[in-house]
Amino acid sequence: MNRRTFLRVSAVGAAGGLAGCGELFARQSTARIPPVLDDRPDGVYRPTHIEGMKMIGTQTVGDRTVGLFYSFPHRFWTVSGETNLAEIQDAQTVHLMASIWDRETETVVPVLRQPRFAVSQDGDSIDEKRAWPMLSQNMGFHFGENIDLDGDGTYTVEVEVPPIDIETVGAFDGRFESAHTAEFTFEYAESEREDIPFEEFPDTAGERAAVDPMETAMPLSYAPAIEELPGSPVTVGRVGDAEFVATVADGALIVSPRTPYNRFAIPGFPLSATVESAGFDDVLAGAIGPSLGAHYRAGLDNTPESGDTVTVTVDGPNSLSRHEGYETAFLEGGSISTTL
Repeated sequence: MNRRTFLRVSAVGAAGGLAGCGELFARQSTARIPPVLDDRPDGVYRPTHIEGMKMIGTQTVGDRTVGLFYSFPHRFWTVSGETNLAEIQDAQTVHLMASIWDRETETVVPVLRQPRFAVSQDGDSIDEKRAWPMLSQNMGFHFGENIDLDGDGTYTVEVEVPPIDIETVGAFDGRFESAHTAEFTFEYAESEREDIPFEEFPDTAGERAAVDPMETAMPLSYAPAIEELPGSPVTVGRVGDAEFVATVADGALIVSPRTPYNRFAIPGFPLSATVESAGFDDVLAGAIGPSLGAHYRAGLDNTPESGDTVTVTVDGPNSLSRHEGYETAFLEGGSISTTL
């Protein structure tokens, strides 16, 4: 039995089922969150509200840097064939989030498995959860989960940094293969959480738009601008509101999906492609490189001819969890084609 379980049992015995003050405070804080819109578009939309965050700190472990931060508890959506709303629970105090990037190039490194958050206080376990890889409109790719804390005090958070599970290319070849743990100690105060910015959009929520990315010294998971890609990149089209850009360089087909409006890279797709004259018809592998960021690729045995057709197929919904405004996007399958 960890200390949180003991405290809950003790509270029930001593208080006859009265809610703890931390749970009451969490309910009061999250009561202002507007309800989910009834009529959401089938794509990216401007959310009902946006929340800032408080940075806990950064730690460099091996060849990666980990940034840890928190905000108010969030509702978010997981994906398992369809989206599933993760409601905020009464005892949840913060939405704990982390991002990982290459310490040399500051390229965000996607983690597609569920890394572990372990929260303790004075050596006693407080909460331990597997975080969800997710997208949000103000910070792009990260991983996070709602966490229970025991009110104000000093906490230690261990963040699992697993080996990368996508292909590494260019200067990243052979990198990010080791597992690490980043450890943070921080002072938490509910009053400081309540000072985090919170903004509603009553007049524009639901519009086909997105909130601006946050201004932060932490790197965000942008996809390269189309003119920064090697070769002769072309926009293939959109599926499920994700925009797909393709190019051929160094004997490989490179496909870069990105969000509309904010141009965040979108890992977690099952993709395949066809290049007619090159005789290629196969799946694409997730990959990351220092100049390409998170993308998808496959080696080609033959060089495509000018004017050849490339077809990109989304073979299922994107697996990432999403903050509000992305939960109705990136779910459709289908094929799009253009000429190289």
